[in-house]
Amino acid sequence: MRNAKLVALSAISAAFATIFLTIGNWFTSFSLSGAFMASLCIMLPLSKKSYKSALLTYLAALLLSGVFSGFFTRWDALFPFAVFAGLHPIANYFVADKGINKILALAVKDVWFVGALLLTQLLTRIYVGENEFLNEYIYPILLVAGAVFFPLYDYVAGTFQRSVDIIIKRLKL
Repeated sequence: MRNAKLVALSAISAAFATIFLTIGNWFTSFSLSGAFMASLCIMLPLSKKSYKSALLTYLAALLLSGVFSGFFTRWDALFPFAVFAGLHPIANYFVADKGINKILALAVKDVWFVGALLLTQLLTRIYVGENEFLNEYIYPILLVAGAVFFPLYDYVAGTFQRSVDIIIKRLKL
């Protein structure tokens, strides 16, 4: 019976992640917030200490949202979720579970985050607006702002994961 609950929880989290990603894909102004909200959905199976379910939830959400929004027409809005936001909760839980040095893990995840930002900008131009200054200096801005902003983002994501763990434990799911 325990596996059935985990499968149901994973299916529900994949469905919500798909909804958030699809909304982010349909409405461009919500693309990054949709990826963030979908990453919060990945935390549900992680609260049951199941890396396999979390990874399958990530893949299901990515594939389903691609189907609902057209992979080849709007893949750029799914890209931040695919390269970073969907995998970050899994990496955070792995670091906490295995007792890896937090400073070293933060440095590696920070490099990963900045690399994901730069790669997203290079392939999709999702951060470019009508501002000429931003268009000219977007890569240094992303490099510095991403490196400075990431520890706060990582802390907030960890706080959300702890909150999800408490809620799932109280609900006895």
